[in-house]
Amino acid sequence: MEHGNKYLYQKGNSHCRKASKPNISSAHFKIFHQNIRGLARKTDELISHLLPYAPHVLCLTEHHLRNEEICSTHIDSYTLGGNFCREKFRQGGVCIYVANDIQFNTINLNQHIREKDLEICAINIHLPSRRLTLICIYRSPSGNFNYFITELESVLNKLHKVSSDLIICGDFNINHLKDNSRKHHLEHLLASFNLSGIVKFPTRTFNNSSTLIDNFYINTTRHNYSVHPMTNGLSDHDAQIINLSLIATQYVNLRTS
Repeated sequence: MEHGNKYLYQKGNSHCRKASKPNISSAHFKIFHQNIRGLARKTDELISHLLPYAPHVLCLTEHHLRNEEICSTHIDSYTLGGNFCREKFRQGGVCIYVANDIQFNTINLNQHIREKDLEICAINIHLPSRRLTLICIYRSPSGNFNYFITELESVLNKLHKVSSDLIICGDFNINHLKDNSRKHHLEHLLASFNLSGIVKFPTRTFNNSSTLIDNFYINTTRHNYSVHPMTNGLSDHDAQIINLSLIATQYVNLRTS
C-alpha cells in the first residue's frame, strides 16, 4: 500500500489478483465478516464453509499477515480489494476480498492508520443499481480509544462527502451487550452519519463468557437486510453475514462443475 496524504482511488485490477472465474446465479448482495485470528492455511476451509453460494465480499480482521504474505494468499474466485498489514507489531491487520466479477475501487486511508489504534481499509463497490462504500476496521483492546474515535470521524467526514451509502464492519473490541461509555461514544458518532449497528447476537465466546464486539453498521433506512451468525470453527469469533435486498446483482456460485 502506498503512503501519502491523499485519498487514492485505484482500479480493482490489483497485482495481487488471482484469475478465477466463478459461476453466477441471481440473488441478494452478501457481505461476510469474521475476525479470522490468522488467515494463513485457512483459505480453503473458509471457502468450504461458504459453499455453494459464497458472499460477494469477504471482510477479514486480524489476518496476521505481513505485506509480502498477503499478496501470495489467494482465495479462489476473489480479488484482494484492500488491506492493511502491521509492520511494527505482530498479528492484527484487515483485508477485503471481492468476487472477481464485482467492480470496485480501492480507497487509500493510510494517513489515518495507526497500528492497534485504528487498522482500516475500504473500497467502493460499483453495482448495477448503486454504489456502496465498504469499510473494514480492527481496533485492538489495548489501542488508544481517543485516537480511534477522532480518526474514524475524520474518515467518515471525508467518505460521506462522496458516498451516502456507507457500510462499516469489523471487530471494535467494544462489547455491545453491556452499557459502557465507549459503546455510547461509538454509537453516537456513527448515528451522526445515519449508521446503526445491526448485529444483536454474541460474536465471541471465551471462558464461558459471550460478548458482542464485532458488528455491521449500515443506514437501515436505505436497505432491506437480514443478518445472521456463522460458526465455522476457524476462530473464537463467529462470523457475521449480511444480505442486502433490492440490489440488482448476483451471488458467487462456487459449486464445482
